[in-house]
Amino acid sequence: MAIGVSKSTLKALTDLTGEVVFERALNVTLKDSIEHRLGKIKKNLNIYQKNYDMKFDDFKMLWNLGKIKNQSSYEVEKDFLEWEGLVMRKDKLEELSKWFI
Repeated sequence: MAIGVSKSTLKALTDLTGEVVFERALNVTLKDSIEHRLGKIKKNLNIYQKNYDMKFDDFKMLWNLGKIKNQSSYEVEKDFLEWEGLVMRKDKLEELSKWFI
């Protein structure tokens, strides 16, 4: 399937990646983007792990048992949801990254 790409977009991708073939340049860009996002997500995950002194799986287990201090507070519930979202996003991006080896 042919895709129309503007000359300026192709030039930007070529300058960015050093690849002159559009598909290769796009793959390099996507791989770099995934790696960059994974790095940011892992950095944020480390913040939660340090704040609660545990990994998310342990936190979730204690959460389900009702053993998290101030579990029903807005802040702790918010942390749980955001932390869970980061873990899910990380897993999805790690799976996606396998396509761009």
